Amino acid sequence: MVRGLLIIILLLWPLTVRAEGEFSLTFQLAEPLDRPVVGQMIPVILRGRYDRHIANEKLILPPSETFDWIQTHADEWFEERIDGKSWRILQRHLAIWPRHDGLLHFGPAEHQLTIITRAGQRAEASVKAEPLSVSVAPHPDPMMNGWKFAARAVEIEDVLSADPARLPDGEAVTRRVTLRALGSLPEHLPPRPLISEPWLITFAAPVHREMRRTPEGPVSEVVWEWQFRPEHGEPGVLEPISIPWFDTIAHEMKTVEIPSITIGYASYYTGQTAKGRFSARLKWGLAGAALAGVFAGGLITFWRFGSLQRGAALTQRLRRLDLRRWLALWQARRSGDLLAERRLAEELSLSEAQRRRLDLKIYGPKV
Repeated sequence: MVRGLLIIILLLWPLTVRAEGEFSLTFQLAEPLDRPVVGQMIPVILRGRYDRHIANEKLILPPSETFDWIQTHADEWFEERIDGKSWRILQRHLAIWPRHDGLLHFGPAEHQLTIITRAGQRAEASVKAEPLSVSVAPHPDPMMNGWKFAARAVEIEDVLSADPARLPDGEAVTRRVTLRALGSLPEHLPPRPLISEPWLITFAAPVHREMRRTPEGPVSEVVWEWQFRPEHGEPGVLEPISIPWFDTIAHEMKTVEIPSITIGYASYYTGQTAKGRFSARLKWGLAGAALAGVFAGGLITFWRFGSLQRGAALTQRLRRLDLRRWLALWQARRSGDLLAERRLAEELSLSEAQRRRLDLKIYGPKV
């Protein structure tokens, strides 16, 4: 009889130890919340209350199919007196973002504990938090192509490696745009804008996204970087790019803008031509100058020699006054076309020494 009673007591003893103590665990909104929209950050506190010393603990919060979430601060443990009784308090700060609209549920959560009983023994305990229910409204801008960009504050930074409107011939400019948002995750920020112009060679670097935790909440940023090089010297304009976002403080749609920029070569403003290529305006100007030069040269020659009967000599002089040939010679030198340069040197009657140097470049020294 005594032996049987002792066995029953021993069997019930672990249950008695396990059941000792008062615990609670609840989800709470960290601040008053009007009906949030899809993609809006919702600050949440998971609060636990315990009347026993805790030797070890593990808080389990499973993945959610309806919310993205992160922990925003380190866990807080402190003592608090409630109704004259001392409690051990845990607060875990979370931020959650609804993935779609409707009545959504976040949780549950479970806190597995190893407590110290009144008898000084260790015992296992567990407490669960019921899911948090949140009514979520649709995002106010359905035309964002699946990107539900909502934030408390947004800023944009635009950095250029050089003056894009006055680039050296053949050079490129690097543009680095950083978009920052308070209260968003990196994957919630919009994709890189597509920039494509027929007059512009564009190279886009890989997109960089990151997040850092601040006392005001998570700050996420995305960095877009391009290299732009004009196809020709005449400047072109990249139009401004507007990025819509929902302001969760003012509860209204807003936009930030990547400003417009002008891209071109400095040589356009000095009358020169980039990379040996001529714009249409400059070509007509040069053609007019060439005709004027030919006409003026003819008059000078006629006045100087008194007649046009010295045909061969006059033709040679007119060739030397032909601005088009001099421009062609300049282009041949820039492009490295030695044969064209040699032909034009002959037509323009360059010095014997200059022509000999060209012959050495083309044919090499005579054996």
